[in-house]
Amino acid sequence: MNYQEFAWKNLTRRPVRTLLTAGGVALAVAVAVSLGGFNLGYKRAIAGSIEQLGFQIMVMAKGCPYEAATMMLKGGTGLLYLPEEAHAQMKSDPDIEAITPIFIGIAEKQGSSISDEAPSASSFSIVSGVDVASFQVMKPWLTFKRGAGYDGGRWFAPSATNELVMGFEAAEYEQRKVGDTFYMSVTPNGKIDAELHAFQVVGVLERSGSQDDGTVFLPLRTAQRLFGREEMLTIIGIKLREFNGIRMREFEGRWLKIPEVQVVSLEQVKGALVSLVGTAQTMVAAVAVIAVIVAVIGVINAILMSVYERIGEIGIMKAVGASGAQVFRLVWTETLLLCLAGAAAGCLLAAVGSGVTDAALRHLLNIGVSQSLVRITPGLLCGAITGALALGLLAGVWPARRAASLRPVEAIRSNE
Repeated sequence: MNYQEFAWKNLTRRPVRTLLTAGGVALAVAVAVSLGGFNLGYKRAIAGSIEQLGFQIMVMAKGCPYEAATMMLKGGTGLLYLPEEAHAQMKSDPDIEAITPIFIGIAEKQGSSISDEAPSASSFSIVSGVDVASFQVMKPWLTFKRGAGYDGGRWFAPSATNELVMGFEAAEYEQRKVGDTFYMSVTPNGKIDAELHAFQVVGVLERSGSQDDGTVFLPLRTAQRLFGREEMLTIIGIKLREFNGIRMREFEGRWLKIPEVQVVSLEQVKGALVSLVGTAQTMVAAVAVIAVIVAVIGVINAILMSVYERIGEIGIMKAVGASGAQVFRLVWTETLLLCLAGAAAGCLLAAVGSGVTDAALRHLLNIGVSQSLVRITPGLLCGAITGALALGLLAGVWPARRAASLRPVEAIRSNE
């Protein structure tokens, strides 16, 4: 007896029921695979985005450090500033390998394409004032875009007042290239009216997959003057020569004496963000468990219905010599085929829809990471299919035993 072929014919006799049941299995598997991909991807995504900041420690004005870190990951800015003299004091610390001051502000963009003759109100741009020498030490991977219309580009001179560098996405959105003019409208601190400024684009960065892609970079002094925040900084990024818990506590103890600042390790931020994501992970896991339970109940119901509809046929099979073990194996095979078909469809659905899942989780969590939160691997897909088959084995026991225990005469009479 070819059990697989026979079992498949039995399933296709009720195609609508089979499709609905397999669809339930597919949905459960898709949710489970997406959750597994989330487990694999989100920690790596958070770690990758934090590493792309280029430093291990942030020194900032007193406030909520986790909110500030999240805003940094998203390329945003806060309302708190720290005095630049903190940077001057810290850079002589012997434990520091590299240090860079950063000023971040928000400016209104003027004009939306290279063909604009006159500036017109547009949207907003993230402006980052940096010290080029120390900033490049922190982020040596930042390179300039090359190709048609992009002849390398360069960083601005530290004393430049009308030059800027654009991140990849900022330049793409604004349709700017090296040599173009970029207009920004800024309201300096303490003033009411905005001031319009024109800058020449001297460089466009290659895509980095980080918050830098959407940023417009200016010389530190120019950005501070533009926003009316001379000698003020948003954060100080620091990389230690030896980074561990003991060194971090010693460093923090030395510099917490400055009343205006707080010292935050990005490892602490990473732990806080992982805990935040863990809440959403628990919610998704609960949905996955419910979906699996519903799918198993649906499989059991579908196979039991199939058995009851074929009681007479099963009685005739046993009357002509089929053993209980053969009937059991036949019904069990139907269950496995149903679960296998649903699992395959669910894996395909999860793989194809991983982008949508990632976008939904990113919207739900809103932690500002640039890398994908969902990572679906071949091993994960194989594990999902194996798990579905294991559930199929369990779900098929009751219907298969019910069919195998039928007595031939009673089964045939019950169908009359």
